[in-house]
Amino acid sequence: MPFVDIFDSGFRTGRKVCLLAPGPNGRDHYGEIPADHQVIAISKAVLIPEVEAQIWVNPRTELEWFEEANRSFPGVRIFHVDAAREIEAELPGCESCYSFELQMDDDVCLQPHEMRPIVPGVIRGNGSISGAAIQIAYHCGAREMLLCGIDMSGDAYFDGTFTLDQHHGTTWWFTPRLNMLIRWMIERGGCQVRTLSPTRLDVARYAGE
Repeated sequence: MPFVDIFDSGFRTGRKVCLLAPGPNGRDHYGEIPADHQVIAISKAVLIPEVEAQIWVNPRTELEWFEEANRSFPGVRIFHVDAAREIEAELPGCESCYSFELQMDDDVCLQPHEMRPIVPGVIRGNGSISGAAIQIAYHCGAREMLLCGIDMSGDAYFDGTFTLDQHHGTTWWFTPRLNMLIRWMIERGGCQVRTLSPTRLDVARYAGE
């Protein structure tokens, strides 16, 4: 299998990363991503034409945009293990393909009102793919994180299309869970987390250095 478990791989991100999601709030802020931040595209954000991502975190392969993205992306792939199994035959011998699993046990899941520590080797489930990407970045060495397009609101993508199989509402239900995770990273994990674009998360806006 070309995909190697991310925790067995020794893969490291840069210390400074921008987690780029496909929410429409990010559109006016792509030009503000600092040049010294490694870009981690989340899901469909890998197709944002204004931004060149180095890493792509993706949970699913059956969506209509996936084939184009998978064909054109030249960088590091970090896929949910189910997606990795579905696509591995198309990427024989891939040297930059990694997989991850979400831990969904009650003992480790993200909870809405409980600040739990990051545990080595564990990516907590019960949140969004953005939550998984933030955890992956932290586990792999990122300590200065900028968020862009992680709106946590609505169903639209940056390109004006919409998710067809989910309806999130004005505030995504797992926002409180991700808030608690980020709070731990900031208060206990030695991490700085700020956002370039408007978000429902409790994260300070980035105003430049």
